[in-house]
This record gives sequence, structure tokens and C-alpha cells, in this order.
Amino acid sequence: MLMSIFSLHILPPLAIGRLGSASEPVDNYTIEVDPEHPLDFRKIQGAETLIVDEASGEISESRIPATVTFKQAGLIRPVAPFLEVFAQTDADPSKPLEALTLTLLEQHGLGEGDVQWRVSVANRKVVRRTNQADDLVEAKVDWFSTHDPKRVEGRCKNFIAPDCFIDFGRVRYIKPNQTYPQIRLRFTPSQGLIYGPNIGDPDPNADPGLYQVPLDRQIYDKTKGWYKFNPAPEPSGPFAPPSKPTFYNETMPPSLYAIIPPAPPWLNNNIAISRGYLDDACDGFVEVGLTLKDGTRLESSARICSGPPVVVPDSLFVRNLADDLEQIIEGPKVSDAEPYEVVQAKAEDIVRRASETVRFLNVAIMNGNSPQGRPPLGFDTMPAGEAFTTDRMERPVMVPATVDTLAILALHGQVLATLRSGAMPWFLRLMRLPEEAADFTDEGRRKMPALMCGADSNYLALTHRQIDTIRVASDKLAFSPDLKWDTKDAPATQEAPALTPRNRTAHVNYAAAGNPVSSRPINAIANCCPGLEMDFRAVWRRIFEGLVMREYDNLVIAVDPQQDDPGKLKLKGHRLLRVNGVKVMAQAKGPDPSDRFGSVVLSTEDDQDAVQPLEWSNALAPILHSNAGEPVTCDFTADEVWDEQAWWDDDAPPPHVTFKFKLRPFFDGETAVISRALAEAGELTQGLCSPWQNDYRECSCYYWAAARPDYVNVEPSSNGLSQGDNWLQKVHTGHYVPDDYVDSRMILYDDLFEHWEKWLRTVIRGRDVRDTSEGKR
Repeated sequence: MLMSIFSLHILPPLAIGRLGSASEPVDNYTIEVDPEHPLDFRKIQGAETLIVDEASGEISESRIPATVTFKQAGLIRPVAPFLEVFAQTDADPSKPLEALTLTLLEQHGLGEGDVQWRVSVANRKVVRRTNQADDLVEAKVDWFSTHDPKRVEGRCKNFIAPDCFIDFGRVRYIKPNQTYPQIRLRFTPSQGLIYGPNIGDPDPNADPGLYQVPLDRQIYDKTKGWYKFNPAPEPSGPFAPPSKPTFYNETMPPSLYAIIPPAPPWLNNNIAISRGYLDDACDGFVEVGLTLKDGTRLESSARICSGPPVVVPDSLFVRNLADDLEQIIEGPKVSDAEPYEVVQAKAEDIVRRASETVRFLNVAIMNGNSPQGRPPLGFDTMPAGEAFTTDRMERPVMVPATVDTLAILALHGQVLATLRSGAMPWFLRLMRLPEEAADFTDEGRRKMPALMCGADSNYLALTHRQIDTIRVASDKLAFSPDLKWDTKDAPATQEAPALTPRNRTAHVNYAAAGNPVSSRPINAIANCCPGLEMDFRAVWRRIFEGLVMREYDNLVIAVDPQQDDPGKLKLKGHRLLRVNGVKVMAQAKGPDPSDRFGSVVLSTEDDQDAVQPLEWSNALAPILHSNAGEPVTCDFTADEVWDEQAWWDDDAPPPHVTFKFKLRPFFDGETAVISRALAEAGELTQGLCSPWQNDYRECSCYYWAAARPDYVNVEPSSNGLSQGDNWLQKVHTGHYVPDDYVDSRMILYDDLFEHWEKWLRTVIRGRDVRDTSEGKR
């Protein structure tokens, strides 16, 4: 009996394209762990790569590359992911999805031409800062069924002419054939170009050394607001009053973009005069549609985004986007009934990723040690950022003489060994809980992961679910003496979860044919500060129906005028304190100078209560999992917060008001697609730098191992400590050059704007890849 088609799904629900100007995309590859040497570098393994015939648009062949290369003739190879279509052919949602193929279409009297695609993406980096609607750059490719490539053209009302556009890349409906019959689309991102204002010849008022955008890419009208845009400074404290009305429109700080002169704004009295640069990164939606013979219209969508290349392809970050999405789907707790082998493997992977992150981190520098006799520059270290936040003297996290990258790597080896031995309960005491992010005591700062920053700009915490995974793994070994764990017990490959309509975890982790690991959420930064592919904090700003929030400080910046309760309409300018009794604020505490074992509230002139908002991905984890689509109880400060106490003391709570707001579902329907109601096209990337190359200089956060390493070519020196290169050094000599925004030995802003493909070196097994076209070091 012929089954009907009940729904369509595009998988993966989020595909990451990566920019590059080489003519051929990166081959498909996986990264595999050697079970005998679990903390060694992962092995890059070539996987089935689909070759698309340029003339016909069909897959002509597949191959498995013997060597995976990431550059071609000196140019970075883009990552161009495929998106596959699946059908629900059984009314029972527990039954597996079926690939939508030519055969399945024919069984329903349909053909490949009945499948339609639509694409809409945007770049909101400029409009987010200027608050001028005409600065929105968006691209729409209306419904199509042909197999020729469609250029995704980003247009903007403030461009100098209607025919000007930013090239966001190509989408192509891959023509199915008998060998490769599945319905799929490919997204090929753009080249990583920079666009600018129509200043013609070099601006006579600008520094002649500034990189000038080529004339054929000068498309922005220099009379409009983005060119030489200079916003008022951000409020000096978490609860300072707004400096101008647009304060409410800022959804995420800071205003990072290419400026005149080329330096961090804090080196120039916080004056940030924009050069008017735009980039070709984007995010948005791919939609597929199919009309059945009975007239039923089926549609489905997925998200796409484009971002920088992965430069350390054999490593993963300690907390990635897949971790945060899994916590939203599965909840913050791991079931004790979870199979031992699965939990153990996941716990080991967390420790392994921590090691991989530290491997590319100059721990001594991030500790605040003084390299070559001078302190690290600016806010490049956690102690410096902490001192700025708390108005206290900068102090190292660890004892300077004891801190070295190789020593910390050895410690991770010990942690893995104790995890396998069942002696891990002590390790849990060293893990930073999410609510402890603002604990600036020595004990609090030294918890793991150490010396890394989270989305709240405080010390990074893993997700609740990651921490609980380690707990469950430890408990199973500690209290079940018959259990044994050995490397040979580890499964060679993890069994793929059942791909059913409602199994969102399987959707998120789905590996489409031909897609390298760098296109997946496990290779993207999550709710950390803030990431290069996307700023995941953007998903929280409309999580409460009727409100627009600024997640980084819990500020209500807009209220839906349709709210039926007059009290809700007055919430603009108030701050969220608790949700269903769960605090979304913490109080910063640090050492008491008069008591080495005590702590005091770290009050400042601007923030008497030392209030530190918590990052929502963790703070709201249990509520997101259990209350999606339901009303939740929200406590807000009683008035605009710069006039009163905001810290919530359980014994003496501040004046507050309480309302119920519906918590929006995080995903669209029964898919794993982040809801459009939470983030429209362009909003996942709007908080990142413009152009994106600027992020490598502005965000000196040296712990995004895959995307932005710090310490490379590391090896023991004659004194037993580590030596190596700063990844941003122009010449790698084996001697670390401390970062400096004017040091000609470093890759500076204009070097990246003009020749980013030259300077973004690929690192494999911890070392520079020298001959990238041949894949040799």
C-alpha cells in the first residue's frame, strides 16, 4: 500500500558555509580519535566527496581524497554544504524519516520539477548599529525548480545604485539522477570580500596607510549613516542610564567594526569612527516546497549561515553550538539510565575537547603573566577583563611561576586517566557551575574551564548537561565496581541515532552526504563570547512573547503594544531578575583584603550591588526544556534600574513587579530549526564584526581553537617550559611575540582586510601547514 507524505524535513537544520575564494570547495572529511592515544591530535580522514558537474548541476561522481587540503594556489577553499530533503511517510512520528528521492516522487505521481526552493538571507551588522532601516542588506531568491546556480544578491536601499549588491554566494538545486536520486540543494558561500563607501580615490582625510576598498566594491552611499558612523559611548556600568534613545536598540555590545584609526576603540578614548565597511557574511533560511496531487502543500525550512574558515581543522572547542542545542532539546540533566558506554564516551570527549582548547592557548599570557617584561595589552587576558569589570587591580588567576601550557596539558591527561579509573568525584568540585561565573575569588577563578570567557563576559562555564555528563560517568564507575573501561571498549564510530520526525538531537547531529565536519554545529562556537560563525546570544532577545530583551544585561528594550496588561507596557527600561524562581542575575564577589579566606561584594561606583547578569543558555536551561510554549512567571525590577537596587537577595528582595509571559518554543514546529520568531534572517550574525576579518583583531579571546588559535608550533624549550609562536605573528620563529596593535611583526587590521587568505594560516597537528596546496607541513 502506498504511503502518503505527511511532512518534509530539510537536514541538517543548520548548515554552516565557510568563506573562501578558491574555485573548488573543501573535500569532505571527518576527524577521528586514536583510541590508544586519546589526547593526541585527531586524524583528518577524507570522506566521500560529491562532485557536482557544473554544466548539468548533477552529481557526476564521488571520491574519497587521500589527503585533505584547505588551500588551493594560496586561496582558501570554501565549505559548501549540501542540504538534503527527507519525508515523513508514516503518520506515526516514531517511524524513521525517508529520503525524498526520484523514486518516492514518482510513486506519488510527481517529478523533480515539482520540488521548489526559496532562499532568504540577510546581513544586519550595519542596521543593528545605525538603527536605520535602509541599512539592511537582504537577499531573496524566489521559488525555483531549475538546476542552474542562483546568485544570492544582497541589496540595500543605502547603496549608491539599485544595481549594486553584495554577493552572498550561490544556491543550486542539485539535479537528481539514478546514482544520486535524493533531493538536495547546495549552498556555496561567497569569497570573503569587503565592500565600502563610494569615496573614490583614497580619502584625503584618512590615514594614507589605511586599506582602501577596491573601486568595483565601493557600493555604499557615503552620504548615509554608516560611513563615519560614530555612536555615543556605551554606558559605563551595567546599570548606568542611557546616553541617547538608541541605547534601547542596541541588542548586543560592543560596536565592533573597522574604524579610523585602525585600533581598538578603547585605545582611542572610545571614539569609533566607522570606515563604512561591509562584508559578505550572512545568515538566513532555505525553504523547500512540494504540492501533492491532492493539492496538499508541504513546506519545510532550514537555516544557513556563512562565516570564516576553520583554521585548526583537527580540533574542537570545549563548548560548542551542538552542546547548547542538545541541552535545549534534552534538558540539563543526563538520565542515569543512559548506557554506560555512551555517557563515558561523551564525558571523555568533553575532557578531550578541553585539552584541545588549552593546547592552542598560551596559558601564561591568559593568566596575566608579563611576557618579555611588560604586561599583556588591553583586555586580552581574563585578569584584565575582570579588573575592568570590578574596578579592582589586575591580578593573575594562578601563581605565575606555576603556569605553562605544557603543564596544563599534562593535567588534562591526568584528568582523563582518573575519569577512566572511576575516581572522578573530586574533579566535579573543580568544575565551575554556571551560577558561579561571577565568583572572582581565587578559588572561583581557578575552576575549570579556566582563563576563558563566556557570553556574559565572565569566566566560562560548561553547559549544565556537560557537567552532568561527567557526574553520571563518574558515578557509574565509582558505584559500579564491575564496570571496566578500556580504550578497546570505545566504539569505533558512534551509532547514529534514529532519524525520526521528532528526534531533534538526531537532526542537529545529522551529517549530510558530502558535508565536512566544519559545516556542522560541533564546529561552531556556542554561547561563548561571542563566536565567529554566529552570535548565539541573539536567539534569546525574543524568547518571551511580547518582549524584546537585551540578553547580555537583561534589559527590556521593547514591549509589544498589543499587550493587554497596562503594567506590561511600562516595562521598557526594566531588567529581568528571575524566571519561574530561577535567578538570571549573580552578584560579583571577590577576595576580602582583610580575610584571605573570605569574600566581599565587588561594588563599583556605577554598580553598588555588583550585579552580573548570567548567560541565559545555562540560566534558563531547565525552563527552556520543560516550559516551551507555556506562560512563565517573570520578576522585573520595579522601576528603571539605574534608580534602585537590582540585586535579588532571597531574604530581602528588591522592589519588583511580576508578570507572566509566554515562553516561545525554541524550534519551529517539530523540527530542530531555530524558530524564526526568535531570530529572523541576519539576526544570528548581526552582533559580529563588520567586516568579519576585524574579529581576529578585536576579539583577542585565544580559546576558539578551531576558529582563532593563539599558541602554535608549541614544543618544550631548554628550561622545560613551552615555546612557540603567536598565530598572528607574520613570521613564525618559535618565539612568542606578545600581541600589540601597532607592532609590525603582527598581522594587523589592514593586513587582514587586504590579504586575509594569505595570513590566516592552517594549523594541523599543532603546526603550520606550509605547503597547503599539497597538504604537507
